[in-house]
Amino acid sequence: MHRRLPGLLLLLPALFFLTTGFASSRFTEKQLEAFEKYIGKTYWAVAEEGKRALFFSAPSPSAASFLAELKESLQVTEMVQGTGQRPAYYYKVRFGSGRDGYIDVDSFLGELNLTLLTVDPDRGQKMRSAKESEGESKRAARIRAQPWPEHIKEAVLQRKAVLGMTVKEAREALGKPARVVKVRDASPLMGQQEQWIYQNGPALTFTNGLITRIQAVEAKNE
Repeated sequence: MHRRLPGLLLLLPALFFLTTGFASSRFTEKQLEAFEKYIGKTYWAVAEEGKRALFFSAPSPSAASFLAELKESLQVTEMVQGTGQRPAYYYKVRFGSGRDGYIDVDSFLGELNLTLLTVDPDRGQKMRSAKESEGESKRAARIRAQPWPEHIKEAVLQRKAVLGMTVKEAREALGKPARVVKVRDASPLMGQQEQWIYQNGPALTFTNGLITRIQAVEAKNE
């Protein structure tokens, strides 16, 4: 019995190497290379049927877990070996808030395109907002370049009508009116008059091409 003990002791390191080696080689080299392609990319957390991706504070299933904020961005910074009993690989991520987190590779791939999107869910709205902002900047520059009095420029920038505005200035401020009505009973001494009526807006009276009266639609209808 004692003669066999040295032989068994020699076999233990080999058995340990084999068991740990098989456990840690669950993924092939090609698979690991494929996993690395996600490093450096940005994703966005969303909910799918009320479920969200689960992250950990360390690369271990026993670490504290947390959920990402909805629509929060996260960037995969590296892939690390897990520290739990079951060997696994984790992605380390950096959230838009600056917080770090970990998610195992299997979970990440399972949540991809479900609760982890490759495109910002608010991208369309942000693009529209950026386009609107660009349009407003161009509009402001165009108005500033006009040879108008400063108070007229400020009113046009704020999309407001003021007395003394010309037809062109009023159209730049409020846009095209819903209706244009010629005032037929106007006194010849007053000159030519017409009214511009805006839906949910004011009614502008022009006399010889200048605003001489501004009425709220409610007041006009009374």
